[in-house]
Amino acid sequence: MISLIAAVSFSENLNISRSLFVTHFGFFLMWQPVYKQELDFSIGQLLGLLGLIGIFVVWLNVWLTPFWMLLLLSLLTGRIFSQGIGRVAYGIAVIVLFLQLILITTPDLFDLHSFSAPVLTSLQFLLILTLLPLFFISSDDHRHRSHVDFIRGFLIVILTLFLCMGSVLVTFKAGIPYIQSLASTIIIAALFLLVTALLWTPRGGFSGLAQLWEKYLLNIGGPFEQWISQLSSLEANTSLEPDYFLNTSIKYLQERHWISGIQWKTDKTEGIEGAQSRHLVSVQDDKIELTLYAYSPIGPALLLHTKLLLSVLMFYYKAKRQERQLTKQAHLRAIYETGSKLTHDVKNILQSTKTLTQAVMHEDERSSEAYQILKKQLPILTERLQSTLDKLSAPSLETSETISLKLWWQEVQAKYAGRDINFAESMHSDPMVPLDVFNTVTENLLDNARSKRITQPDLSINVTIQADNSNIIVRVLDSGTPVPDAVRDQLFNEVIFSESGFGIGLYQSSQLARRAGYTLQLESNNQGNVCFKLASK
Repeated sequence: MISLIAAVSFSENLNISRSLFVTHFGFFLMWQPVYKQELDFSIGQLLGLLGLIGIFVVWLNVWLTPFWMLLLLSLLTGRIFSQGIGRVAYGIAVIVLFLQLILITTPDLFDLHSFSAPVLTSLQFLLILTLLPLFFISSDDHRHRSHVDFIRGFLIVILTLFLCMGSVLVTFKAGIPYIQSLASTIIIAALFLLVTALLWTPRGGFSGLAQLWEKYLLNIGGPFEQWISQLSSLEANTSLEPDYFLNTSIKYLQERHWISGIQWKTDKTEGIEGAQSRHLVSVQDDKIELTLYAYSPIGPALLLHTKLLLSVLMFYYKAKRQERQLTKQAHLRAIYETGSKLTHDVKNILQSTKTLTQAVMHEDERSSEAYQILKKQLPILTERLQSTLDKLSAPSLETSETISLKLWWQEVQAKYAGRDINFAESMHSDPMVPLDVFNTVTENLLDNARSKRITQPDLSINVTIQADNSNIIVRVLDSGTPVPDAVRDQLFNEVIFSESGFGIGLYQSSQLARRAGYTLQLESNNQGNVCFKLASK
């Protein structure tokens, strides 16, 4: 800084001024904050730097000097927010350079009268004395050096140019001394900054310039809200296929005036909307790859904006794919549950058929009794097989058939006649009940109870029914072993592995009863008294 001020002071003697400028550039290279001090200059950088110094040395004039001072001011103000004693050092340097520009360099550049020669000499000497404390301030450790804030430095340079040029313009236009023009310009600039500061924050119903600025940054190439609104409306349409959603969304996005084209590639499809260009941005993951092409180079702010747009599109596309996958899984689950339920129907029919077959195979004095059993059971089996076949052929057309409770009770007793099952009733009313629910639940409960007889031959099975208006309770009791504790808690909530079947009978029965407005529960679970209850809610 001292060598720079001294070079400007000896501007009338070019040889001394050039020598001081060479000294100044040498010190500048030792201080420069752009490149790390431990790095070496490449050949290209060194040639460029020597060329810049050569321009100042060979073509040194009053116009190059303020240009260099403004550049140096931007570097200094970009570091003025350092921490500790370094902030004081940069603050002193900025003040000195600023005063040199507006009080000495600018009037000399336009041949304006500001101070007398003795005052100018004293002023320059005072500026040099102001810099002397910097000799006693140690430089920052390069490991803790902050980066240069070029944006803040650029804004300070713009403000300095406004003060200098405004003062010169007022001087020429109003014909007043430069110092008065400078004071007037400073007052105008101060009022402008004060009004800007007041308008920057929200107040009195006004959103504030800060929010408008943030909205502008968010809507670079926008409007962003319009794009999000279009994307959300498409995503809300659950009937759209993921690929069609992606194609339509890309067409909307391609309408932005700065986008020349968008290319996409998924595991199934790929394509491009618009035209390719040299300026592109790509985002990708394991499901999709998107590449956006722009007409002009994409700056840092627009790059963040672009990646945000593409990331939102990728998020919605992946959500669409997951939604479609969940729909398929739900469909497959419905098929699985329907098939499992009908499998149990077929299983129960098969067990009944085996029983009838055994009765027919034993041709003895009970042949007439077997004939009577066949006469009663074959029509029932035929009807059940036809019903199961109808459900398999058109499951979506399945309807809930109702039947009189007393009639259903008679059919159950006839169906299980001769199988050593005791039936008891207490019915004071005859409401209509869903046939599918009562048949499925009682068949599963009775089949499970009869399966126990393989290992527990003395097992007794009892079926009771109570009906009082709309209150209906059907119980199936057996005198066998209780349900294990590990199975009891999960009995009606999920599919349980079963060695004798698919382990889904009671789960399906519980779900079917719940949908029809009934509850299926294990009422008692004790040795010799295991009771399942189907009751209306």
